[in-house]
Amino acid sequence: MILPSENVVTQFTTDILPDHLVSPPSTVPPDPIDRLNCNYTNLSERFKLRNKSFKRQFAPLYSARLNNMRPMLESVARSKWLDVPQVQMNDLQQGKKCVIVGTIFKQMQLKPNILRELSENVNLPTKPERKRYTHQTDVVYLEDETQRISLIGGITTSDAITGTIICAMGQETAGGKFEVEEWSYCGLPAQLNAQISGPIDDDRYVAIISGISLGHPSFDPMPLQLFVDLITGQLGSLKDQSFYSKVVRLIIAGDSLSKNTRDSASAKQAKYLSNKVKAASISAAQELDDILTQLVSCVNVDVMPGQFDPASFSLPQQPLHRCIFPQAAQYTSFQSVTNPYEADLDGITFLGTSGQNIQNIRQYTRLNSGADIAEITLQSRHIAPTCPDTLGCYPYIDEDPFILRDCPHVYFCGNQKRFETKLVEGDQGQKTLVVCVPKFFDSHQVVLVNLKDLSCFPVSFATLLTPSTGEAGKTHLDYTPEEDSGGEEDGEELPDVNVTPDADDDME
Repeated sequence: MILPSENVVTQFTTDILPDHLVSPPSTVPPDPIDRLNCNYTNLSERFKLRNKSFKRQFAPLYSARLNNMRPMLESVARSKWLDVPQVQMNDLQQGKKCVIVGTIFKQMQLKPNILRELSENVNLPTKPERKRYTHQTDVVYLEDETQRISLIGGITTSDAITGTIICAMGQETAGGKFEVEEWSYCGLPAQLNAQISGPIDDDRYVAIISGISLGHPSFDPMPLQLFVDLITGQLGSLKDQSFYSKVVRLIIAGDSLSKNTRDSASAKQAKYLSNKVKAASISAAQELDDILTQLVSCVNVDVMPGQFDPASFSLPQQPLHRCIFPQAAQYTSFQSVTNPYEADLDGITFLGTSGQNIQNIRQYTRLNSGADIAEITLQSRHIAPTCPDTLGCYPYIDEDPFILRDCPHVYFCGNQKRFETKLVEGDQGQKTLVVCVPKFFDSHQVVLVNLKDLSCFPVSFATLLTPSTGEAGKTHLDYTPEEDSGGEEDGEELPDVNVTPDADDDME
């Protein structure tokens, strides 16, 4: 049975009638169902590393970010505060109202540092792990090429994000601080109009899944296999197969392997103690290859690396090596991509990450909602502002690939706590659907995005193998469009699926 979410609009189930179980097979073969296609272009070239060099410092990255985004902020400042002069921080005068542009830096008392690693080496007690590192003594600074100054007044310290570029209007106080009256991000960049090919009434879906976590001791393979069988047309009625034939692409947004596959303890053992021990990541990768082989035989699949996948730690993460997937890599429908990942699907631009940028911002602020954090990264025109301060990234010199040049139509973030959607609108008519994709390991949910109208809803998979009294149990697949997903109330009827006997109908 599928466990419904809080905002369930409707629930579809179909029972298998006893007469159907004993009826003879039809002599007329069903009409073949062809999977729909869409035009596809990979736009992630800027996230690929060509000439790698890790001998650089990170200061040039901050300079490149500020230099690239300063003209945008100056334009925003002129439109908001026309009569207020813009100055650099070394030209500030006490009591004179002005506008400054700079990078936010938040000095945090609880932020981890290298001293913690040193204390581990000398067996000194370390501070416990924290889910958040904010503290009431945190101080927000704004800095440019000349100096930095402490911000007070109309800015919330706990919600400030290190690395974001802002413009602030106010004045310097006698104490040498800048009292903020108003401040602003860049706002959404310009957006290309969506050019959808094909009939306007042709529904086509992009499925997004993340956080499968193969190799975890508590991993349940049944929900994942239900999803695979449903996508590949081996499960459900003709109605279900017709519906899922409209899934034109599947995006796996990171963390396909579990954290448990990274066994740091065995790496510290002597080789003669571990030379006959098979790494957990090997069996998990083989299992992933088997799953992908089933999928790519029927649908195009893009595999993004995540925090616990066998890829580089720093962003942008490079594509997983094809040797990890000896079977799936034989198919042209298989593609290993970067994290972040951007693509054009029938004129609809998808931009997404495996969730490290959202989780890192959550740790260093009081912000909770993944959709709200994602909106801030859109408004600030930067996917990962906390790079490289608290989130590892490549030391770029003359560019910052995380700056948004064009506004995407769909912005997804994988490995989130729960499913969330939000429609973000800009001053020039831009519209971006923000999608927070929950971890499949915890939620057993896959998200479907309709290319026709950008409606979005999760599909939940769950099984309860508890024996029931009186009648056989059931396994249900519930289609639960959220109220705020932007879908139409009178749109296409979603399919009903009833699979193998499972659990009692009254259980929730």
